[in-house]
Amino acid sequence: MTMSRKLYREAAALLRAALPPKGKRQPTRTETVREIADGLASMFAQDNGHFRRSTFIDAIFEDAR
Repeated sequence: MTMSRKLYREAAALLRAALPPKGKRQPTRTETVREIADGLASMFAQDNGHFRRSTFIDAIFEDAR
């Protein structure tokens, strides 16, 4: 069973919610979210050949920049 875009969006939303509030510097927390995101992106890419890791990561960290 392949995962749907809805699942990718839900995963990104959960990780985005786990990030520290904008303007707050919490490098350890941000790094942990990044590690989880990288792991999920690898898993999603194995499941779906059309999955774009960079789009997923960008969706999570778009507000954190």
